[in-house]
Amino acid sequence: MPSAAISVPTTEPGTAPRAGSSDGQGTVPSAGSSDGQGKAPTPAPDGTRFATVGGLRIRYRTMGKGAPLVLLHGWGTSLDTFRPMAEDLGRFHTVTSFDFPGHGQSDLPPGAWAVDDFVGLTLDLMAELGIEKASVLGHSFGGRVAIKLAAAHPEKVDRLVLVDAAGVPPAQTVRRRLKRFASRFANSVGRLGQPGQAVRRKIVARIASPDYMNAGPLRGTFLAVIREDLRPVMPLIKVPTFLIWGDLDEDTPPSDARTMERLIPGARLLLLKSAGHFSYLDQYGRFRLAVMPFLAVPE
Repeated sequence: MPSAAISVPTTEPGTAPRAGSSDGQGTVPSAGSSDGQGKAPTPAPDGTRFATVGGLRIRYRTMGKGAPLVLLHGWGTSLDTFRPMAEDLGRFHTVTSFDFPGHGQSDLPPGAWAVDDFVGLTLDLMAELGIEKASVLGHSFGGRVAIKLAAAHPEKVDRLVLVDAAGVPPAQTVRRRLKRFASRFANSVGRLGQPGQAVRRKIVARIASPDYMNAGPLRGTFLAVIREDLRPVMPLIKVPTFLIWGDLDEDTPPSDARTMERLIPGARLLLLKSAGHFSYLDQYGRFRLAVMPFLAVPE
């Protein structure tokens, strides 16, 4: 990773170490894959399958029956975080969730990806699975992708649910400015040979976010993603939008939700009491009571 990749902006919120990762070569286990002869993929015991999209093998799961609903997970997690929700909403929807490239058991992206690349992958997977239009629910980083997807391709999105979504830059506090200065200094000394690299590593270890340190081959992607301010595209969203947030979310604070509520036309906001960044897990009972009517799910 080139030294220019050092950065200490806010973390991509609510992340966790990559689960079920590949062997580092962009390959994934063969469970649920096709036999290479063009036959339909056989599901793994957990119901997941693999589809090849843009040259990448993507793990996905489809369950239920009804209007299409696509779930987009957060950075560093996988489709597995959505399984209880998918099983519940699958009583009324055909629910599709998948591992973003570099997450879960999907292949690594071929290089540093920006949010638009994840949007393209999502559209390509929808096309591969025959999903012409769907409601989209995005959590955290998945919310970033959902925002740009709905803004640029309203014909593909029926309704939009943003749960503790990322996309609003953090406030520029004194502490953040100091970290940015330290990051630039680390980049400079890192060019001074091995002694400089040793100093650089020590600085990075002190100032970089755990998400950056744990990103491994996705560090370039991580930086490209978190540097993008999505506020300019939010007014372009024309589909019905529901914001669901934990009132105790420290990663994407409620102030981010209020910014989105102000910028997205017609958006409405629900703060879930005593819930953090994974509000849909912390308060699932209240979450489902709110999201089901919005998705026009009969009770």
